[in-house]
Amino acid sequence: MKSSRTILSLVLAVAGPLGAQEPDVIALQVGRAITVSGEEIDGATILIKDGRIQAIGTGIETPWNARVLKLPRGVALPGLISCHSTVGLRVPNENVPNVPYISVLDGIDPAHPAVKSSLRDGIAIAHVLPGSATRFGGQGAVVRLAGRTVAEMTIASPSAMKISLEPSPSETRLSTMAALRRSFFDTFQQARDLVASAAPAATLAGRPAAPPSLEALVAGKAPWGEIAWDKLPWDKVDPQLKPMLDLVRGKLPVFLHCPTASDVFRAFELIDANGLKATLVLGRDAYKLADVLKARKDLGAVVLDDDFVVWEADPDTGVEMRHVTPRVLFDAGIRFAVVPADPRERGPGFSRDGELHLWYQAALLVRFGIPRQEALRAVTLTPARLLGLEHRLGSLEAGKDGTIAIFSGDPLDARSWVDVVLIEGKEVYRREKDRDLELLLKEPERAF
Repeated sequence: MKSSRTILSLVLAVAGPLGAQEPDVIALQVGRAITVSGEEIDGATILIKDGRIQAIGTGIETPWNARVLKLPRGVALPGLISCHSTVGLRVPNENVPNVPYISVLDGIDPAHPAVKSSLRDGIAIAHVLPGSATRFGGQGAVVRLAGRTVAEMTIASPSAMKISLEPSPSETRLSTMAALRRSFFDTFQQARDLVASAAPAATLAGRPAAPPSLEALVAGKAPWGEIAWDKLPWDKVDPQLKPMLDLVRGKLPVFLHCPTASDVFRAFELIDANGLKATLVLGRDAYKLADVLKARKDLGAVVLDDDFVVWEADPDTGVEMRHVTPRVLFDAGIRFAVVPADPRERGPGFSRDGELHLWYQAALLVRFGIPRQEALRAVTLTPARLLGLEHRLGSLEAGKDGTIAIFSGDPLDARSWVDVVLIEGKEVYRREKDRDLELLLKEPERAF
């Protein structure tokens, strides 16, 4: 009679190889796949292995070991991306104006109700940034909207610095800009002093250090080109200073919030004076600067405010005129991403419920005359490119992440629901299991 140890070893010998051979393969069969980067495919099969799309199209042979997910009426779309969001942050803004050294990773709550609500709306990826009530709000992160811990959620960190030109209640635009200039100038002085401590005889590109002029401070133009970065002792750099140094060296991008059209010119000043690699987050009246933005070839795509329509009186006739900001920018050839509304940023009384949903924002773009393909790009591929993740996200292509939102109908139809959300091939949301939605839609019991 064989010993129990021998029997156990035989069991493990059989179970081990089977477990090792079992792959993570999913064959997703849908009624239609909207690839965003190419043509829409009817009766599509999307083959996902180890979290990546292996193939997409019709007539694809399903591997014998694949888990088949059949949604014959489903419409597959790349998981939506909110590229300027505070989702998961219970407190989006700090109480002090300059905190470039903090990270949103320390404030994201994986169990925050907004995380599940976002999945319910098809948003799979969010670029979480601090709010707009601080000048230097801190460092953002790109996260999956699923995971038990922040580490499981994180895709990229730090992703960008948040700078806002929105004055706090105790400030004016004059004092806000003066403070921003001073912050950059102080950073320059600290970098210069660090180089001087390491190479006293040749601190600034081979020349002795000289105190910057008062005029340079007022103009906000620190002579960054004179800093000998290769002589800077990075081991002595204060961790609170390093993000600012990364910012001015172009190592850390910035999302620069411009609440009004006039703020864009102030943003240009900061960008040009300090060599910032910037993405502009524009306010509702950005239509006024379509020609100006078009002329700035270095800016690339922008992020638009959730409020697309502006009514303003004609200065000559007094007649109210409607301006649709995304349509004006599209006609000018400016690429943009859109974001859902954040009621906490809007304040009490916000009631435009539709604008809380990213798919609704895309549908509005079509309503205002923007081509369907471009509207879909504004919530998928364009934000992926802004975040430098277009090689992984934003479209349904072989080699990209299996991050997919499956709708019950056309994603831009108000009657459609999000049925399933996959992030890197893992099912993270299913409407059938959404108990909160079930309770919300449940008919109240009648009292007899």
